[in-house]
Amino acid sequence: MPRPTAHAPELDTARDLGIDTCGRIAEFWGFTRTMGRTFGLLYFSPAPLSQAHIQARLRISAGSASMTLTALGRWGVAHRVWLRGQRREHYQAETDFWKMIAGVLNERERREIGAAVDSLARARALVAEVETHARGTRKTDASFVAERLERLHDICQLGQTLLDMLLGQLKLDVAQFRDVFRASPATSAEPATSASTATPGPAAPAAHPVAGAAPPRRRRPRKSR
Repeated sequence: MPRPTAHAPELDTARDLGIDTCGRIAEFWGFTRTMGRTFGLLYFSPAPLSQAHIQARLRISAGSASMTLTALGRWGVAHRVWLRGQRREHYQAETDFWKMIAGVLNERERREIGAAVDSLARARALVAEVETHARGTRKTDASFVAERLERLHDICQLGQTLLDMLLGQLKLDVAQFRDVFRASPATSAEPATSASTATPGPAAPAAHPVAGAAPPRRRRPRKSR
């Protein structure tokens, strides 16, 4: 008969620190601390949890727990699961961090940058109309505002381009580090990729000649007798 697992207060403290860290990170990203702590509780749980368990563990109301889990599901951070023999719905955390980050960037940051670009485009059109008909000081002021709007518009477009590059190209490169962005399931560990099956990287570029070094001497062909 197996012995019962000994209670480890150090392990509980470590989990609590991890949960609080998730809360702080979520708050930094503009979400609520409760959303972060709820995700942290699910993330550090080896089995799916019910809403009642989450509510009691985090000491939050039923309404707050329900709204939080709905929001986490909408962002793809937590998933609803059904367990055999259980009538209540249970929840588990998404463990693919890159998938979560890309989802937030695609849904929120891309939308905000797009709205900024559209707003600045309307502002530039208004200023261009003033520049066409204005004279004197008003035209000078309009030219000043137009120049500042153009610079701000270029910055927003640059951010949009960088975001597209991150979500489009760099996502392929991040797949090489999938073990960092995605945690292994609690029940089974993912097998490590062997060196023989690993995807070969790009060939190393040819070495450039050192500056100032003498070029190699070429042998002259021998004359035939």
